[in-house]
Amino acid sequence: MREVAILLLITFVLAAAVFAQEDCSQNSCHPQLGDLLIGRSGQLSATSTCGLNRPQKYCILGHLEEEQKCFTCDSRYPYNRYNNPISHQIENIITTFESDRKMKWWQSENGVDHVSIRLDLEAVFQFSHLVLTFKTFRPAAMVVERSKDNGQTWKVFRYFAQDCASSFPFVPTGPARRIDDVICDSRYSSTEPSTDGEVILKALDPSFNIENPYDPHIQELITLTNLRVNFTKLITLGDNLLVRRKRNPEEKYYYALYEMIVRGSCFCNGHASQCMPVDNARGDVFREQGMVHGSCVCQHNTEGLNCERCKEFYNDAPWKPAETSNINACKRCNCNLHSDRCHFDMAVYLSNGGVSGGVCEDCQHNTIGANCEQCRPFFYQDPLRPISDPYVCQPCDCDPEGSINNGLCEPATNTETGAIAGRCKCKENVEWVRCDRCKPGFFGLSRDDPQGCQYCRCNRLGSVLTPSPCDPVTGECICQRFATGPLCDHCLPGYWGLGNTVYGCSLCDCDIGGAYNDKCLETDGQCQCLPHIVGRKCNEPAPGYFFAPLDYYIYEAEYASPLEPAALLVNPIPPCDRYFRERGYDFKFENGKFILTRITKRSIRERRQLQQNTIPLDPGYPLQIVFRERIPDKPVTWTGPGFVRVRHGAGLRFSISNLPASLNYSVVIRYEPESSDNWIAEVTFTSNDIPLNGQCADQAFQTKSVPLLSTGRIAILDIPICLDHEGYYYFDIYFKQYYTSEQQPNSHILIDSMGLIPRIESLQNFCSKNELDAYQHYECIEIASEVGIQILPDVCQRLVASMSARIHNGAVACKCNTEGSVTKSCSKFGGQCECKPHVIGRCCNTCAPKTFGFGPSGCTLCNCDPQGSYGEMCDQVSGQCPCRRQIFGRQCNQCQQGYFGFPNCQPCQCNGKAEFCDPVTGACLNCRDFTTGKHCERCLDGYYGDPKESCTPCLCPDTKASGRYFAHSCHKDYNALQVICDCIEGYVGSHCDKCPQGYYGSLKQLGDRCLPCPCNNNIDVLDVGSCDRLTGVCLKCLYNTEGPNCQFCKKGYFGSALTQTCTACACNPFGTHSKACPSPDLCVCDETTGQCPCLPNVTGKNCEECAPGYWDMASGEGCQPCDCDPRGSLGTQCNQFTGQCVCQPGFGGKRCDQCEENFFGDPGLKCLPCNCNTEGTEKPVCDQYTGACNCRTGIVGRFCDQCARGFLEEFPKCTPCHPCFKIWDQEVDNFQPALQKLNLSASSLHTDKLPTYDKKLTELEEKHAALQNLLNGSLLSMLDIQEAEFFCDKIRQLTDGMDPNLIIIDATTLLNSEINSIRKELDLHIETLENKMKWLPKFNVEKLLAAFNSIKKHYEESNKAEERIKNTKITTDTSENTRKKVSELLDKTNLKKTLDDLEKKLNELNVAAINEKVCGAPGDAQCSIATCGGALCKDEYGNRKCGGIGCKGSLPIALNATEEARQTDIKISKFLNQLKDSKREIADTKVKVKETQKKASDLIEKITKNKERIEQDKEKTKALIQKVKDFLTGRCPCIDTGESLDPEDIEKVARAVLSIKLPESPEDFLKKLKDSFINSTEFENELKFLKEQNDKARKLLEQAKKVQKKADSVDPTEAKTAIEEANNANARANESIKKIQDKVQEINENIDETEEKLNTSEDSLMDIMNRLGNLSRDIEQLRNKTEQNRQMAEDVKLSAEDALGNATEIEKDFKTAVTLYEILKSKQKGQGVSKEAQEKAEKLRKEAEDLAKDIADKMQTLAELEDKIKELIKNKEEKANEVSELEAIVKSIRDEIIEKGIGYSTCQL
Repeated sequence: MREVAILLLITFVLAAAVFAQEDCSQNSCHPQLGDLLIGRSGQLSATSTCGLNRPQKYCILGHLEEEQKCFTCDSRYPYNRYNNPISHQIENIITTFESDRKMKWWQSENGVDHVSIRLDLEAVFQFSHLVLTFKTFRPAAMVVERSKDNGQTWKVFRYFAQDCASSFPFVPTGPARRIDDVICDSRYSSTEPSTDGEVILKALDPSFNIENPYDPHIQELITLTNLRVNFTKLITLGDNLLVRRKRNPEEKYYYALYEMIVRGSCFCNGHASQCMPVDNARGDVFREQGMVHGSCVCQHNTEGLNCERCKEFYNDAPWKPAETSNINACKRCNCNLHSDRCHFDMAVYLSNGGVSGGVCEDCQHNTIGANCEQCRPFFYQDPLRPISDPYVCQPCDCDPEGSINNGLCEPATNTETGAIAGRCKCKENVEWVRCDRCKPGFFGLSRDDPQGCQYCRCNRLGSVLTPSPCDPVTGECICQRFATGPLCDHCLPGYWGLGNTVYGCSLCDCDIGGAYNDKCLETDGQCQCLPHIVGRKCNEPAPGYFFAPLDYYIYEAEYASPLEPAALLVNPIPPCDRYFRERGYDFKFENGKFILTRITKRSIRERRQLQQNTIPLDPGYPLQIVFRERIPDKPVTWTGPGFVRVRHGAGLRFSISNLPASLNYSVVIRYEPESSDNWIAEVTFTSNDIPLNGQCADQAFQTKSVPLLSTGRIAILDIPICLDHEGYYYFDIYFKQYYTSEQQPNSHILIDSMGLIPRIESLQNFCSKNELDAYQHYECIEIASEVGIQILPDVCQRLVASMSARIHNGAVACKCNTEGSVTKSCSKFGGQCECKPHVIGRCCNTCAPKTFGFGPSGCTLCNCDPQGSYGEMCDQVSGQCPCRRQIFGRQCNQCQQGYFGFPNCQPCQCNGKAEFCDPVTGACLNCRDFTTGKHCERCLDGYYGDPKESCTPCLCPDTKASGRYFAHSCHKDYNALQVICDCIEGYVGSHCDKCPQGYYGSLKQLGDRCLPCPCNNNIDVLDVGSCDRLTGVCLKCLYNTEGPNCQFCKKGYFGSALTQTCTACACNPFGTHSKACPSPDLCVCDETTGQCPCLPNVTGKNCEECAPGYWDMASGEGCQPCDCDPRGSLGTQCNQFTGQCVCQPGFGGKRCDQCEENFFGDPGLKCLPCNCNTEGTEKPVCDQYTGACNCRTGIVGRFCDQCARGFLEEFPKCTPCHPCFKIWDQEVDNFQPALQKLNLSASSLHTDKLPTYDKKLTELEEKHAALQNLLNGSLLSMLDIQEAEFFCDKIRQLTDGMDPNLIIIDATTLLNSEINSIRKELDLHIETLENKMKWLPKFNVEKLLAAFNSIKKHYEESNKAEERIKNTKITTDTSENTRKKVSELLDKTNLKKTLDDLEKKLNELNVAAINEKVCGAPGDAQCSIATCGGALCKDEYGNRKCGGIGCKGSLPIALNATEEARQTDIKISKFLNQLKDSKREIADTKVKVKETQKKASDLIEKITKNKERIEQDKEKTKALIQKVKDFLTGRCPCIDTGESLDPEDIEKVARAVLSIKLPESPEDFLKKLKDSFINSTEFENELKFLKEQNDKARKLLEQAKKVQKKADSVDPTEAKTAIEEANNANARANESIKKIQDKVQEINENIDETEEKLNTSEDSLMDIMNRLGNLSRDIEQLRNKTEQNRQMAEDVKLSAEDALGNATEIEKDFKTAVTLYEILKSKQKGQGVSKEAQEKAEKLRKEAEDLAKDIADKMQTLAELEDKIKELIKNKEEKANEVSELEAIVKSIRDEIIEKGIGYSTCQL
């Protein structure tokens, strides 16, 4: 059974050892810590050991008499518990965990101070900590040193001394500031304890935070090869003079060590988890178990004792120690199978960003490079073979003649750089695979040329680039198309761009209209542009200019001249209709009769409009302008302001004088039908002032008709018209309706405009046939003729823009109106400027229809009210709409003053108390005599009575103007026969002369008021005496308030008295200062917040709780700190009654500064769980310092969970075993010494003398270990093995979870020394705590709870009482005290005497006399009953009141005079307005006269020009005849003398003579004169007279204003100095008033009479004006005819004289020609004349005779015409005299009317 148990245990231990190794594949790994002394007894030495050479006596210090004091030390042989227990060699300090641990130790020689213990290690190890456990006193001074170079140099770890200053005077005593500081520590050198004292040295101080354990200076501290402990001074307990003492005192003082532990591990730089012995000698079986070996079993491709370098061929990365998250494994070099050796190069590693640093050595197969990845020079890498292929590098094949570097090729293919493996590197100008050809653009391949070939000097842009710009042999250039020159560096004429564009030479393509020609600059292609045109092709207008569209020359119908219809017999209207209408009558046809009705309400402007040569706006005329409003977001289908509505037969005349060029134009008519009927437009045009030698001089035009279809909007005349740009043309267009069976008698058509569109074909050399065909194909003219948004095809727009540039010699200026346009620029095509709101026109220079006020902000909508105006149009300057009768305002939306109810205006109804009323509601404005209401039908507030008679002021208690009026109104109680006031709030009494309850005031003086008691709503206003009625002092404050205004809370209350929130203070007496609570029922708190004054560390509004971290408020001195231990508690707070802190798990005690039950350790660091089985322990469960469980009898184990040896395994009963167990146990104990002796003998054998029985020795060693365990422990059961496996698994899990970088300290070995030191510190703390607790008061918890409950109960009762107080009305006695105070104040004040004196002085004052002279009545009455007011009286509006109805004072008389003057001024203003209307009409007439005069002067100028032109033509004709005469007579210089003329030449001359045109007929002359003559009438005398009358009216107005100013200048305040003047003025005023009243009556009568006369005069004037108008028209027509006849006669006379002269000369020349002909005929007889020549000559003779006869007939006609003209001139003079007489009559009538008007206005009849 025992053997089985041993085998199972061995198997488990081996498996656990293998499993415990760390996994190094993902993280760094580290060997386990162990004791470095185990197995190294031979490497451990001491400089002094007792009994090493001979037995040595030593003594100990003891206190017991019977105790043995001296012993013997014999260390010549190793220690043996049985054979040699007195040996104290140095190896005894090695830990063996044997039961005789305290039986062996190392001991030095007696009295030796300087002793060293040294440990020599075979390799570099990682040191963790050192623990020395002394048997004797610890040294008084010692030094621990380390070495990393096998003892050659040493560094001090730390100094230890009882007195550091004396032992090591130059060493700091600490604490250490840095982790590598060397300090002196005195904690481990005291005399206590005398035995088992420990010295602990940790390689790294745990108080420092180590971020990187692999830092070099950290590794320097924890790695070593040697460790030395130097003891430098013994503790002698005062026996310093050892040699002088008796009985050898040095025998008591020596160094003795129980145990020395050097914890560390094999140092492998994180690359190994196991270590092996450094030497591989045989005899491993004798190596002790638990030995830490020094040679690492390296992983991560590392090697060396400490894995300090990389393996061979693993040098691709630098060697680094492994880290927690990065193993830093060594990387294998990559030599691509071309090498097996490499080394690491840091420069290479850094150059490629830390990717690879291995450099291969001795590369084979023609390879080079750090990885043998490149081919040698003159070799290239075959792209079809892998880099590891031994044949991957192939030799280059390049021609050395054309390649560089003697045939060197590219070594490898690289897609990024474009390199291709094996490609030859050619010379600069050479190419091809083997570099044996010249590149394109080069020629002359030569070996001597370093560049290979010569460069072709051809211009690359002008020469052919494929295959080469020049011949590869000769270098001759080959030019592209349109390029020329030896080097192809120039463009042909008409082309450009060589060297500037990528397209070579390009066509100039200059715009045919925008450029002067088709040439451009060769550099940039810039064409020569016409003015104001830009762009390379000259096809863009310059900024501020545009290209005119086809319909640019548009002539609006609205601006055309009207053409009356001919004789239209549509209705049976007699011919005299126009006669009656012109005389102010209209007629209608009813029941077969014509009934005349007089036209009324027709303004002079409307009548004059009929006389002007313009189109009217009103309907009923043959032509009428119809404006059309432009609506946003809707298309505009017309141009200009609107249309002209044309009746059948009427026409329009368009005047044309602004044509840009002499061209053929198409006539376009834009219209809009009103019905489905079709119309016809008959177009006739006449010209005036056209150059005879112009392009269009010979054009003859007849009347053409063009249909206006109901389905269309435009009509284009099919025949173009040639128009000269210097000519002046009239286009007369008559519109007629097609004659159909359904023809409407009064049908109309809307005419928009007429346009002239230039014909493209009339421009010479402008465009090609294809462009012309495209122009016609896309119907460019038709599209351009349409109104609205035009979308022209590109062809049309391009040609139209070119046409515009050609016609206008450049682009056209925008000329945008600066006020009407947004910017100065316009659209490039069309020239439309960006207009401001409601502005129209291309230049934005006109307001749109129904708008006005052209200015910087655009135009404003008229917004004429349709109910108050005649139309929607308004004056474009002022915006005034045409208003109906009794309506005024700019928009005609208001009634005249004195009327209301627009549009049905009615007179104001104000009962004679007001003149004006609200124009909408009719409510009267500014009611007089203290009345108010919509119709002034009631008295004002503060007055009473019948408003129709008079309103009397209310006395409440005084008038409203006195300042002592305290009522809304008053009324008369007819039952009580008194006036009752309706008092405002705060006043009572029948006259509102008292203050009610809740108010105070005296109301005895002016300015006194009843004011609310200022008690902040803290009194009961219904309670009598709540406040003083005189002073307003509050007497009965409510809601816990106090103060003269109840503005403060009472003492002991807080809150706001203004909001009635005074609340009693609820301070806790335990937490509040005693001074704040003078009595148990009263505590004073903050008056605003209610905060009570708390004791120290007490918080809360009512001081009801301790501050966080404090407790014990019941002490009455404030709260005390909880003082919770920060390490053991969860926070700083504790129970406020007990002070118990909230502890963390494992901690206990009131302050959480102790370990909890079943926990142990240092509370300052950590409390560890004891994990003791509570069933197997006694109280306390475990030791609080060591954690050892306190087991019951019969129970053992770390956790008291096993039955002890000798007890049955029935835990937790554990009953004792049979008595035979003791006998068996004794035999085992006897066998154990023999085994130990055998073990000792075996260890003394030398391994080199033994045969190799490794396997057997291993088996024996394993069995020995198992046997040793059996001997030391009880028998193992399966349960023991399972528990062991469980603990091993748990240990493995804990090991896996540990940070391998941590330096682990074995707590079990340090426990004894740490427990001793902690126990001492704990004793000190306990002692201190006991001392403090003596001063703490002892609390009774039950009493505290009772106090808390009592406080809580009283607090709740206080809150309930507070609620009851809020809801209860408290009655106090404060009113009685307040009354007493007020009575005392009144007694002290003596006002009676002062008031009497003031009253006496006031009574002496008297302004009655002055008041009577100024205001009209004495001033001794009250203002409420004083009808004329007084000095201090005011009306209801607060203005001073002086005067009134029936008052005779100077002020009211002056005011009445002012009112009369104001009324007179109003009447004068009305009459002046009438005069202004007359003046305006006269000004209009004067303007028209000036225009007529200008036109007449222009006509005279034109006649003069025509006369001069005729004279020139006459001279030219004479010259021509002379030339013909010379030609026929042979005197022409071009004919040689003696030569005869051919008959053909004579025939040509005759035909030229016959082609001469004679002057036109008289009818044509009359027609021209009729079209050009303009009416001219003079009105200067009439205008002068009207101006004089206007000046007189203005003077009268100035005189009236002076009178008003004098009346306003009267100042009532200067009454004292003006009393005498006032008396005189009073008398004069009475007389003036009487006279004025008489005059007013007379004026009223005169006004009535004048109105009748004015009505009669107006009718007479209207008749006279009608007659004058008719007469003026007749005179104008007569003048026109006379002037036409006269002009025509003059022209005819001149023409006749010219013709007569010409005819006479021609006759003479003809006779000469006949003579010459006869001579010529006779000369030709001999030669024979052809019959054809004779016929031509005969014909020429007959034509000459007919010409002479025709001239004679025309001369007779001219004579007759001259007689008629003289008769017409005579009739004209007679008519002019008649007109002069009529004008004189009209002027006399007008003078009479004006004189009467002035007399009525100035009352001077």
